[in-house]
Amino acid sequence: MIAVRDLNAAAANFSALGFTLTPRGHHSIGSENHCIMLGSTYIELLVAPVAHAWLDYYRAFGEGLAAIALSSPDADATYEALKAKGAKPPMDLSRPVDGGVARFRLVQVKNSPQVFFVQHLTRELVWRPEWQAHANGALELVHASLRPAKPFDGLPASVEWQAGPMLRIEGLRREVEAHGVRLTPV
Repeated sequence: MIAVRDLNAAAANFSALGFTLTPRGHHSIGSENHCIMLGSTYIELLVAPVAHAWLDYYRAFGEGLAAIALSSPDADATYEALKAKGAKPPMDLSRPVDGGVARFRLVQVKNSPQVFFVQHLTRELVWRPEWQAHANGALELVHASLRPAKPFDGLPASVEWQAGPMLRIEGLRREVEAHGVRLTPV
């Protein structure tokens, strides 16, 4: 998730870099986004124009790679598995999309807003071929590097903690930087 202050400017910048963006989304908690849909992953450009407990971290963050969402096939099971580490009960969210309402469930871990878990309930509404074709050749997000301060042990090896936020993208033809995030080819 890339936090941005101006979603229109971010959308224009990432489009100019050759990414296809989904139409602007309006979440049920007041945040807004554009997504860059890849093979089975995605990059979310998010602005949080309204106050909400879940969005406070992102509102204060500024711009850049603010968080990584790890896929969960079952938000309830993820919550149960991580409850001892401070997981909060799943939160249901939605946003209208062409053809219906995209629904998903999030699980956050207390004091770890930079990592959360998401269960997509309507994947067919957002992983569409027309949104997965990118002029810059991007196919799949395969690696993410976040700022230091690893929240808890047990994260996948594909999530690295280092000084600079970076995303490695399979198929990307050249390295670019936008909104405080370095995007590099694999």
